[in-house]
Amino acid sequence: MALPRFARNVALVVARIVGQNDLFEKPGERARTPSLASPRTDPVPVAVTAAPAVSPAKAKKAASKKGPAEKSAIPLQDPARPTSGCRPVDLAGLRHALTPNGKPLVINHWASWCDPCVDELPRLVRAAAGVADIGEFMGLSWDLFDHPGDPDAVAKKVASFADSVGVGYASVLFVGEPAELFAALGLDSELIPQTVVYAPDGTIAWKKNGVLEHDDVFPLIRAVKAAAGVA
Repeated sequence: MALPRFARNVALVVARIVGQNDLFEKPGERARTPSLASPRTDPVPVAVTAAPAVSPAKAKKAASKKGPAEKSAIPLQDPARPTSGCRPVDLAGLRHALTPNGKPLVINHWASWCDPCVDELPRLVRAAAGVADIGEFMGLSWDLFDHPGDPDAVAKKVASFADSVGVGYASVLFVGEPAELFAALGLDSELIPQTVVYAPDGTIAWKKNGVLEHDDVFPLIRAVKAAAGVA
């Protein structure tokens, strides 16, 4: 039983040593742990200085030193497309319309209900633009031959259709019978489309029965130039 008494004596000795050397912290001895929240700080006042006043004269002088103000971009608009127009004509009116006015005259026989006629219109428009200064183009509409109606109303429809597809030259709408037209113009074909170039003296300088193809555009232009005496 000597061993337990010896253990108690050792424990008492250790307790006295710890008490003398303060190896453990005492209540209230540890510093308080700071809060996780950010400390509140008052805003720092910032001095605001007002801009010095400038007289109107100085402001105008300063503005004159700067470059001209940049203008806002304005989109360019396409030029106005010329109105085609169409008017009804009888045989006498047709003869008058087909009289050259000192320039070669290109007559295109067509109708708005004729698909091949419509297909070739862009090529005719290109040819007309190529000789705009030396020749004239005109359409001769056969619309009444297959779709009878009021001539004035049909002429308006022909003009509206021509405008919608970009044709910039006028047409005339023949109001007589087909046989009358064929005989008066001496046509060797009773089908459309067909294109005829009249020289300034009224003679035929070039002719194309059927659709004007891409390969026909330049021969047509050359024929107009030759008839105008500029080839």
